[in-house]
Amino acid sequence: MNNLEYEEALILDKRYFYQTYWSILKREHSIIFTFFYCNDYNLYYVKLARFFFLLATDLAMNVFFFADETMNKLYLSYGKYDFVQQIPQIIYSKIVSNLIEVFICYLSLTDKHYYEIKTLDKSDKRIFNNIKCVKKKLIIFFIFTFLSFLFYIYLVTAFCAVYKNTQIVYIKDSAYSFLLGIIYPFILYLLPSLLRIISLRCKCCDLKCLYSLSEMIPIF
Repeated sequence: MNNLEYEEALILDKRYFYQTYWSILKREHSIIFTFFYCNDYNLYYVKLARFFFLLATDLAMNVFFFADETMNKLYLSYGKYDFVQQIPQIIYSKIVSNLIEVFICYLSLTDKHYYEIKTLDKSDKRIFNNIKCVKKKLIIFFIFTFLSFLFYIYLVTAFCAVYKNTQIVYIKDSAYSFLLGIIYPFILYLLPSLLRIISLRCKCCDLKCLYSLSEMIPIF
């Protein structure tokens, strides 16, 4: 339903707001998508690999945003953790992680290819092109994640070995960054759900632009 064209959605999509919201959320929320949404035509072991890679990315990005100023403030406060002070660092690391997630989703999600294949005749050559495309993407996905994992392991272990007194702060920042990633989708995806419902329920005018905007927010 979420992939329908506007004209088709006007006829076929009769869902309530909560149904639309849940359909977006279960595909965009990392934990729900990985562990509680199975019938989605994505390979489960790829979804699992994707989840652990994104978790590792959160850990690595928090290392990148540990600035000298943060180290100095920790030294002056005798290592006392100040959550408010760490908020910008947590947000920056999450933004970069989400940008990387967009690329990872492009490589790892296969359901759109499946839906496209279903619309084609068995003799259509585009079926084989789709399958080849999926294979290439998954190969690139596993090569990229494997090399990134090696880099992340080196980065995090080196950081924790050199800055031993910041390990607890680093773990707390990483935990808060992970929690932010769990919480914000519940708020963010209210918007595309609302835009979609308005564009499909308002019969007085053509709201195709609003419908297109609702499709842009969940990028994959």
